[in-house]
Amino acid sequence: MKKVLTILLTLTCMIASAQNDELRPSYKYTVEKITISDNVEMAYVDEGAADAPVLLMVHGLGGYIKNWYPTIDGLKDSFRCIAIDLPGYGLSTIQDFNQDDYMVFFAESVVDFVNKLGLTEVTLMGHSMGGQVSVLVALNNPEWLKKLILAAPAGFEKFTDQEGEALKQFASASAIISHTDDQIRAAYLVNFVNMPDLGEEMIQDRIKARQADWFGAYAKVREMGVKGMLDHPIHQDLIKIQVPTLVLFGENDLLIPNKYLHPQLTTGQVADIGNKIPQVKIELIEAAGHMLQMDSPARFNLIVKQSLTY
Repeated sequence: MKKVLTILLTLTCMIASAQNDELRPSYKYTVEKITISDNVEMAYVDEGAADAPVLLMVHGLGGYIKNWYPTIDGLKDSFRCIAIDLPGYGLSTIQDFNQDDYMVFFAESVVDFVNKLGLTEVTLMGHSMGGQVSVLVALNNPEWLKKLILAAPAGFEKFTDQEGEALKQFASASAIISHTDDQIRAAYLVNFVNMPDLGEEMIQDRIKARQADWFGAYAKVREMGVKGMLDHPIHQDLIKIQVPTLVLFGENDLLIPNKYLHPQLTTGQVADIGNKIPQVKIELIEAAGHMLQMDSPARFNLIVKQSLTY
């Protein structure tokens, strides 16, 4: 009898796991996984020649590997394009990681990933929150880091303590869990000037995820990501970055700067904060929003390729 119960329990867990997997996103590229510290699995895709220059891509808050599809599609013939799902996102381990500073946690996860794969001469490219994470990685001057690309990076804009607390409440796990379909759609649309078809696919992934048993943990990771960005600003440390850096923003970014808290600021003014970086080039892309790599992929890819080729 005990054996039968064990078998039934195992089958139940397998079925639950399978149902849970159905609520995860599916990727068009082959997905690989690697275990970093504390038994956390990180999912990634690895496209391009194994001996090509490495371009490692780190998504932003609420993002995942799909955010980099147009970049991978456009650059994999010239570079080894590796895009990761940070812990808590996509196909990586999703749980409450019980970390005090998620920016440090994510940065350490990126470093662990690079070391596990034995990557060298890496160009690290981060979008939004992933840009802030990438700066933290760069500030530790890892030997493997060759160049840095920051796409609409978080952490440049300054917030008062009062403004920060307001943003944290807005991005609480309970608020994320309560979002309706219309609110989810609106939150995605604000990232684009012209939302591509892939944007609709991302919206459907997000809506579907609400049914998952891991969704509460995912919401908590997002909450802690916002907290980490606000509690761990980087603008004062940009001068310490020692590698050549490319900073890219979309001219029509509606998220940076925050239009409600800082209506007097322009995206160009936030981008100019990047001039604190000793070896920096700053580019603004016309007719592109916060998701500039998806909004204007041809222009984005051309600028990235030129910065890495010359």
